[in-house]
Amino acid sequence: MLKQYKMIKHRRFWSTAIIAWIVFIGIDFFFHASLLESLWQEEIEAIKPAIDLFILIPIGYLSFLLLTLLVGYSFTKIYQSKPSRKEVIVFSLIFGLLYSGSNFLALLSYVDIPLKQVMIYNLVYFIEILAIVFIFYKTLYNTKIKKMVWYSILAFFVLVVLGITFQNLI
Repeated sequence: MLKQYKMIKHRRFWSTAIIAWIVFIGIDFFFHASLLESLWQEEIEAIKPAIDLFILIPIGYLSFLLLTLLVGYSFTKIYQSKPSRKEVIVFSLIFGLLYSGSNFLALLSYVDIPLKQVMIYNLVYFIEILAIVFIFYKTLYNTKIKKMVWYSILAFFVLVVLGITFQNLI
């Protein structure tokens, strides 16, 4: 019985990680492909040419999967049972601030990118981490996962459609 519970818990973790990753990609597309598109159009020597960036998108998405797994693993190790909403908010803020802050300082120290871009890119990371934690919280500790899966898929498509719409309007 315990072995079966662990297998279900293991499958639930991976299912949650995949849907959190999909939403992560949707949020990233919404921000970077539409709202922040003008920042990517600026010629900055430290950033690869647009065609190279486009080709390397799958590697970026793989990095999102790794970050999603890190956040999810940390969350599940700290909260073996369902945490309170306050604990989830505190975890989200601490993890988001530490990760985004660390990345911000690292980029400032070795890459010649304008401060505005570095700040905005890390703000987007912060938002994405908040979303990942929210999905882990809502999915891992509920008995009915199907609703959250459908909401996450819907969120992904809405974010992509909004991103494409904004690309064409701005």
